[in-house]
Amino acid sequence: MENPKAIAEILNQAKKIEENNFSSMEHFTSINMLLNANDLGNTKDKELTAKFNKLNQHMKDINTLTSDLLNDLASRHN
Repeated sequence: MENPKAIAEILNQAKKIEENNFSSMEHFTSINMLLNANDLGNTKDKELTAKFNKLNQHMKDINTLTSDLLNDLASRHN
């Protein structure tokens, strides 16, 4: 992309996505604590925990992709 203003705006929007991702991960941590019983870390609901773990992995993938995008945009913006 040759338009520096467009790259700068995409970079700004991607940073907002990254901020949202951080907030989402805080919620994932809270949910994970709620899903685990207090006794030896056993899960309260195995089916729900499995679905949550799948969603959590997708969120980690999104975080990685967002970070890669930001790095690429930053290198093009400078």
